[in-house]
Amino acid sequence: MIRYLNKSIPIPLPMAGVIALVIVYSVLGLTGHSPWKTEDAIGIGIVHEMLTGTGWTHWLVPHLAGEPYLSDGPLFYWVSTLCAKLFAFALPVHDAARVASAIFLGITIWFARLAAVQFFGKQEGDSSALMLVGCLGLFVHAHMVDGENGALAGAAIGWYGLSLSIRGRISGAGYLAGGITLILWAKGITPIIPLLVAAVVAPLLVEQCRSRRFAGTIAVAALLSGIALLAWISVLAAAVPGGVDIWWALQTNSFAMPDLDRTREQMQLLSWATWPLWPIAIWSLWERRRRLKSDPSLIAVTGAVAAFGLFMANRNVSEIVAEPMMIPLALLAGCGFTTLRRGAAHAISWFGALTFTILGGLVWLGWVAMMIGVPQQIAANFEKLEPGHIPRFDALAFAIAVMLTIAWAALLIRGNRSPLKGAPIWACGVTLIWGLTMSLWIRWIDYGKTYQPMAQSLMAALPANHGCIASRNLGEAQRAAIHYHAGIVTRRLETRAGSECRNLLIQGSASRPDNVSPEWHQIWQGSRPRERERFRLYVRE
Repeated sequence: MIRYLNKSIPIPLPMAGVIALVIVYSVLGLTGHSPWKTEDAIGIGIVHEMLTGTGWTHWLVPHLAGEPYLSDGPLFYWVSTLCAKLFAFALPVHDAARVASAIFLGITIWFARLAAVQFFGKQEGDSSALMLVGCLGLFVHAHMVDGENGALAGAAIGWYGLSLSIRGRISGAGYLAGGITLILWAKGITPIIPLLVAAVVAPLLVEQCRSRRFAGTIAVAALLSGIALLAWISVLAAAVPGGVDIWWALQTNSFAMPDLDRTREQMQLLSWATWPLWPIAIWSLWERRRRLKSDPSLIAVTGAVAAFGLFMANRNVSEIVAEPMMIPLALLAGCGFTTLRRGAAHAISWFGALTFTILGGLVWLGWVAMMIGVPQQIAANFEKLEPGHIPRFDALAFAIAVMLTIAWAALLIRGNRSPLKGAPIWACGVTLIWGLTMSLWIRWIDYGKTYQPMAQSLMAALPANHGCIASRNLGEAQRAAIHYHAGIVTRRLETRAGSECRNLLIQGSASRPDNVSPEWHQIWQGSRPRERERFRLYVRE
């Protein structure tokens, strides 16, 4: 053991090291917590419907709390439901369902690496995979049950197919069509656009794409993708009356002309959500500026620009919307890392090492404060943020945190000096902080985010033979969590479905009355700790 610890860690990391890091990164944080709003609760709600719903439509089209949910396709949730069944012997449904997220995250990183290898080379491929792991805007949502994870994996497969097509390999058509199909059946049309733009513009930018073989490959991929689109439209039309129109509206209604305030907010979010991909990608383009006319990096630039345009036009300001940009940026960053000047490369390594070491120390300090109450001020802050939480020592979580910390220290101390050390530093640093947070702080975070106690309290307050329950202003995540934890399917007054119900559940706030008519009498009120939102249950006489 001592001899092993005394060995140096090779930089660049060998393939076995990259694979091990990706597995650790993908698995950490999947278990040990309830569904959290928004995306995770919705995803678990869809899986719950697939497991408990009756009729074939619950499998072909996602349903949420008794209603079709057409913002996502079913493909990711099929895999998630299968995982929930396969691992039911050891894990609760929500934890087992998240195994699918690890699978799709692994697919995303692996095919992004393969695409970078085809575009630029093996070393650039490894760097692209590590830079994607180190992307700050990816790791939280990548560990949730969300159809966007399926779309991101499809994008990585599609970029790999496009890289093969540029090299004239007919197999590229299958990968490109498979990636587009996965995106379409997981999320919809919008995440496909960067790939489509890159494929259409490629012959105008790169000379080697001006061949009949490339055009034939793209044509075959377009044909196969068109068949997948027609199949999805046919499923929607058969399963949900008016489903095609609803789906198309959901695909297009999220876009609007940018305004100054939203643009400022989007740029602030983008600056950290795609860090450190974008600065290294910009350096890559600058380094290649004299040979861009024949360089395949222009194709990745085209995809990144198209994804950036979609992000800026989207009303939803969220790092999820930025995910289609991450694959092409990771491709560019991977090739840029290998050309960084030695001073810049060492600066990135030292900055990452210092930043993640300090952050890791703060996570440990917070855990110590929760456990023993010292430092007192920090312990008081944790109590203030989540009042009523009682910390408990978890030996397994502690062991995981210790092993992650030792591995991080070993990388810093025993890692070979190399201009390429920055990529593993960032990937391992993000893995360290995510792993420490999900092991040491997970119970504290879950205490404030879970809807389980509130939903169970609501169920206990319902009168016997209560009948149907109407709802007003209830969000999708809340409807999903209440259905999952309490088995309560609410009927939304917004759709007039619950107008005949004798029970009414309203989501409001502590400071604002619900303004219900005198015939309704409140019998229950609940919320999560420290939440301003309030749930109130009324019964009609």
